[in-house]
Amino acid sequence: MPSLRKTLSLLAIALALAACGGGAGGQVAATVNGTDITVAEVQAMRIDTGEGEGTIDKEAFATDLTGAIIDQVIIEVARAELAIEPTAAEIDAKIVQLTELISVAQGITLAEFLQNQGITESQFRVIANQQVIRDKLIEHFRPDVLPGSDADAELLRTAEGLGLVNACVSHILVATEEEAVAAKARIDGGEDFATVAMELGTDGTAATGGDLGCAPLSNYVPEFAQAAAATRLGVVTNPVESEFGWHVLLVRERDEPTLAELKDRITGDRINQLVDGWLLETLQDAEVVVNAEYGTWEAAPVPKVVPPTT
Repeated sequence: MPSLRKTLSLLAIALALAACGGGAGGQVAATVNGTDITVAEVQAMRIDTGEGEGTIDKEAFATDLTGAIIDQVIIEVARAELAIEPTAAEIDAKIVQLTELISVAQGITLAEFLQNQGITESQFRVIANQQVIRDKLIEHFRPDVLPGSDADAELLRTAEGLGLVNACVSHILVATEEEAVAAKARIDGGEDFATVAMELGTDGTAATGGDLGCAPLSNYVPEFAQAAAATRLGVVTNPVESEFGWHVLLVRERDEPTLAELKDRITGDRINQLVDGWLLETLQDAEVVVNAEYGTWEAAPVPKVVPPTT
């Protein structure tokens, strides 16, 4: 079963939920608090319709209809109960922000991203509208949340340990301690780490000079992770034994969140829990009727449209 956070996400770019309203014509798929959502409106959300024009994949349609219902409920209630209604300027600013995030994360333009995802500009504007609503919900509930404290941050650091440390590491894996000692000696003598790794390494990273990329240290076996956490940057470690053999490590970069960043994360998690609780309650209180041809509405434990069995 999908998590509540995933189901209620207002930034589900891959599905591009459309803001639905009555009056678009066509057969009614569902009614939400008296507002009709038509089959045509739900189908318009999915550009990738696949083969068999005129047919409906009941499982895919139920997923899309769930998104349309969630979107409709949240927009209505946020406007009516909390006076949250994004302005055109706020949506434009969010589009700029999302475009910058896409550029940094993927190195592509917005147009390229939309083409890759099969999303229209109007659908992306809906996504931006949804994210503005989410941002406003977060700010609305922020005063009700106890901020993360130093003690909370220290507890989190203890609980997650090396999972909080992100490091960029290269290594040379060999079968014996003697081979590892010899590899380190060559590097200490001035040879290039990557060159030695390509010659001596016995795992798949040898071809790329031992580069393991950047990842949380909790991804690695304990002996390896602890050595990577303790060593000085740019200094080759003494041989380290693990279940895979013997390693010499070179940590190029290492990053660990500050106490302030951990406190912000804790506060953010608490706000998100409050927002998600509000969203769940809002959806479960909504009057939703789904056309039996397309499924039934299941409000708990996670609101969704259950596709028909026939």
